[in-house]
Amino acid sequence: MNAVLEVDFQHFIESKRITRPGEIVLINPQMIPEDNFDLTIAENKGYYAFPPIGLLSLAKVAREIDPNVRLRVLDLNYEMLKRSQSPGFNYKFWQDYVYEQIKQAKSPHIGITCMFGTTKPVFIEVTQFIKKHFPQVPILSGGVQATYDYEEFLQQQLCDMVFRRESEIQFRSYMKSAVAGKAVSVPMGSAFQIDGKVHELGELQNSEDVPVDWDIRELYKLIPIQDYHNVGSLAAFSRYNGREKSFSTVLSNRGCRARCTFCTVRDFNGYGIRQRPVQSVIDEVKFLVKDLGIKQIDWLDDDLLWDPKRTVELFKGLTEQVPGLEWVCNNGLIAVAITEEIMDWMAKSGMKAFKIGIESGNDEMLTAIKKPTTKPKLREKRVLFRKYPDIFVSANFIIGFPNETYGQMQDTFDFACELEWDWSSMYICQPLKGTDMFSAFRSLGDERCDVESYDKTLNPGRASKHGEFGFKEFQEGKTVLSGRDIFKLPKNQVPSQQQLKEVWFTFNLIANFIDNYNFKPGGNPSKIVRWFESIYQSYPYDASMCAALAKGYRLMGDNKNFKIYQEKFKAILKDSQYWQWRVQQFPELLEFAEVPSPNSH
Repeated sequence: MNAVLEVDFQHFIESKRITRPGEIVLINPQMIPEDNFDLTIAENKGYYAFPPIGLLSLAKVAREIDPNVRLRVLDLNYEMLKRSQSPGFNYKFWQDYVYEQIKQAKSPHIGITCMFGTTKPVFIEVTQFIKKHFPQVPILSGGVQATYDYEEFLQQQLCDMVFRRESEIQFRSYMKSAVAGKAVSVPMGSAFQIDGKVHELGELQNSEDVPVDWDIRELYKLIPIQDYHNVGSLAAFSRYNGREKSFSTVLSNRGCRARCTFCTVRDFNGYGIRQRPVQSVIDEVKFLVKDLGIKQIDWLDDDLLWDPKRTVELFKGLTEQVPGLEWVCNNGLIAVAITEEIMDWMAKSGMKAFKIGIESGNDEMLTAIKKPTTKPKLREKRVLFRKYPDIFVSANFIIGFPNETYGQMQDTFDFACELEWDWSSMYICQPLKGTDMFSAFRSLGDERCDVESYDKTLNPGRASKHGEFGFKEFQEGKTVLSGRDIFKLPKNQVPSQQQLKEVWFTFNLIANFIDNYNFKPGGNPSKIVRWFESIYQSYPYDASMCAALAKGYRLMGDNKNFKIYQEKFKAILKDSQYWQWRVQQFPELLEFAEVPSPNSH
């Protein structure tokens, strides 16, 4: 143990009066800031409700160091969504809740996660509240955003210590020293503050040495895992697969083979893949399904299919040992890794829906962002996926990379339309700290590099009130092309941020709604209706969703539901100038809902 760092850490322990914890309180903040929270979406269970599984790994570490320590997980996101289902909901509920929970704890040490820039404002609000009411309680933080903003968090005295990158080893050292009351093990790579001054305990540590096989089965009792599906979802896939089906998430490995320049995984999780033993993964899934009654899982892996032999072993084992399992994968799979054998075993083991990370349809851009795929390979996978018509396949695409021209974006749109998968998730690239691409955005003077808020989202419809954007600029006569006029943009032009949102809107609407493969002869309208029903819960003010559902139900011969969504479409159109503007640009929406044009009377 480094003597100098040991002295520094001992100074921290003494100055903060760190003593043996009687209880570890782990907090998962709300995912939606108050200003962006929409009660209707919450009541529809349209917000994410990912169980804080990472906190259970930290709870496992604490229990290993001190078998007698009490453990408490406060999932404020779950508590918020649960309370939103009852009358009289007040977003500020969390203040009384957190205060009472910490007050009840004996000699608590608090850990609070900050994973994303979009949730940073909530993290700050929660930590400031705890600091104000419990100034003597040690506050520890970790997570992706905490790793990159650790100096800010410590200088503002939001927390006392930040574990950078993966936290388990650093937290283990902290716990050993806290239990002993002195620095017996230095949490290398972490940082702390005393009187606002930041101290770093050695160099930022690589994550390759952090264990990944944490048996957290006994710790699921710390969270109401069987109830999460009653308050929200695992993105849209869990709703697509059945809103009534309880869910959980499972992580079978950490890391990713790819070196994508827009992603933080290789910086945060380190190089290479660290895999759990296959049987350990199966045992956890089996426990969730057979002991806790979980009906579906979502894989959290960033590179689930890294090892072909292990992949077959995993899915074959799940098929044999956990019959009836259903699973989805929101994290994009690497298409080139999906062989016919792997696809077959994924289907047999219960796969219902998955995403593929494509990102760009422009060859030059694929090389620039270091994406491990090619368009010819993706065309081959298109043929393979067609053999499994009951499995929902979605592609991830990103536009707005640094200096990306409109022509390169057009290639992405054209490729999405060519593939004709069930869905093409279109996103706008954001400058994320910890990525190679962040410095490129910074050099371009992109103001988003200096802002972390919920508005900094990949989907502009998600952050805008009622999903509406662009209309104000249109009314003010600003020179932003919208609707199909975006196709008039010069191919060599790099669109502005406002123009980029309009490009996103048109690409998304045409590829996924107007020209969706499942609305065409030979398509599967019931499949796409299930999908639109699942995403409509998050976009209840979106007329295009209602139009698409009306179209789908009409194709299915379901006139009752056709009428329901036709009326919803009419109601939105009547009250929304924004959607009156959009249907002028895209009259196909009126045709979908079989509603006459307002100008035809």
